[in-house]
Amino acid sequence: MSALLSKTAEYGIRAVLYIALKQVQKKNLKRCLTTRDIAKDLKVPYHFLAKVIQKLVKAEIIHSKRGRDGGFILKKAPEKIKLFDIVVALEGEDLLKGCVLGLPNCSDKKPCPVHEYWKNIREEIKQMLSEKTLKELLNGEFKI
Repeated sequence: MSALLSKTAEYGIRAVLYIALKQVQKKNLKRCLTTRDIAKDLKVPYHFLAKVIQKLVKAEIIHSKRGRDGGFILKKAPEKIKLFDIVVALEGEDLLKGCVLGLPNCSDKKPCPVHEYWKNIREEIKQMLSEKTLKELLNGEFKI
């Protein structure tokens, strides 16, 4: 998926999955997870991840707790968070609307050479992201 999604979306999905996994493993997670812990365990840049996490907090996918025992936990149950929610929070609504080649004038009326192929693939990707929840991924073979 990383070939289609930016590092922002990739790190965001991984971070939310990580938080969900920790919450499931330690039922009723008492200690919030810090950005530093998440970045270290996922082996991603701390400062970049901090910006990604703030977008996820603003989108109300994760909850931020301030203070000495502060950090992050999921705002909703894993079965209520779709991958599409995470991607849209980080990439915006237009992510799967544009031309795969980045051509500004590509449209149904003036298609680029791969327009029809991409249009079908784009819809399949959007459907998959809209249907898959964090819980489904956690029940699968998710490994960090």
